[in-house]
Amino acid sequence: MNNFELNNFPRELIRAEKTILFSILPESKTGYKLYHEKINNLLIIGSGRFGGNNYILGNNGTEPDLSIPSSPVFALGTAVSGSNNIDVIIHEEQDDQIEFDINFVSELSFENDITIEKVSCYSNWNPGEKILFEKAEVREYIISPGSYILAIVPELKKIWLHDISTGVNHIIPVTNFFNELMRLKNIRDPKLALSPGNFFEYINEFKNDEIRKAFLMYDKYLSKFNIKDEKTNSITSVNSKRKLLKIFKRGQV
Repeated sequence: MNNFELNNFPRELIRAEKTILFSILPESKTGYKLYHEKINNLLIIGSGRFGGNNYILGNNGTEPDLSIPSSPVFALGTAVSGSNNIDVIIHEEQDDQIEFDINFVSELSFENDITIEKVSCYSNWNPGEKILFEKAEVREYIISPGSYILAIVPELKKIWLHDISTGVNHIIPVTNFFNELMRLKNIRDPKLALSPGNFFEYINEFKNDEIRKAFLMYDKYLSKFNIKDEKTNSITSVNSKRKLLKIFKRGQV
């Protein structure tokens, strides 16, 4: 299939594209299976704002709305096919459209279906699994018992919220979450509060309840998951704030 045919819209996803996209959407989890079905019923209606293999899926007769920012990431990972490492990103559905990216370095033919030998993706993680791909340690924080678990991998600098009912691991951008953590700790020094990377480096200095409370504040601000806070006790002390400030300042270059 030549480039003209690949960029002749609208068009159906070819088999290789479906194989790659579905590799990071495990059907064993209801939330990902739903996206599996959504993607199966949509057409590629145009290229995304980033070119290459960045496309927009939608209903026939509609056009991509490139005037709005990309929606949050729904699933991401790397699929291995032969000598190719294929990076895959699927964004959350927005106005009945789904944006996705398929990126690879080596030449990859889309003329026929491909075989995926290995997949490293966040979608496959389940609570209780302490090690992620690349042998990175996963830390778990109960946000809402029986409903939501926050998973953090300091080595990969990744955070996601596991929805127990759907099995979906929602990728959480660190910046807004870190802002709420700094607000909770009442830390206003811009050299500290505006450096989200500090979170992963000094994660041991935050109490479990502080991380939980900060995430609830983050969720309240974004109104995305609407998680109810079942605890009302105050968890931040003046001493813990002073200790953290000293640790951050010692770590500065």
